[in-house]
Amino acid sequence: MRIGELAKRAGVSVQAIRFYERRRLMRTPRRTAAGYRIYSEAELEIVTVIKKMQRFGFKLVEIRRVLQLWILPGDSGEASPFQQDSRECLREALKLGEKKLGSMNEQIRSSIQLRDELEQALGQLRAGLNAPPKPVRVTDMKVRASNAR
Repeated sequence: MRIGELAKRAGVSVQAIRFYERRRLMRTPRRTAAGYRIYSEAELEIVTVIKKMQRFGFKLVEIRRVLQLWILPGDSGEASPFQQDSRECLREALKLGEKKLGSMNEQIRSSIQLRDELEQALGQLRAGLNAPPKPVRVTDMKVRASNAR
């Protein structure tokens, strides 16, 4: 399939496919004699995995590391160490996923703490609005009058 069909089937833009190629998240596609990129079902699966991992909050470098487990060559050009769906590949992918899940859980804990602090601050502001007005003292009036001049 050509790039437009791949993009449509994967639910991404053609520019996204080209971006993934530049970032080496995909293998270099074959080309026709006319120079058109030709993709297989394997590339469709790769783009689907990339999209899913992005939804989970993985950074591109993390996505590349997962894809290097079975489908992409390593940074130094060596072949992928595992076959797709092999136990070793799945074990390594599980480690990376669990690490990301731990990071997400920490972000959630931090967000909950910040939310609780904000709720407390807002409660103090609400209490201040509901408090009866403070009586005005004569000394306050003199200070205000002198500041007005």
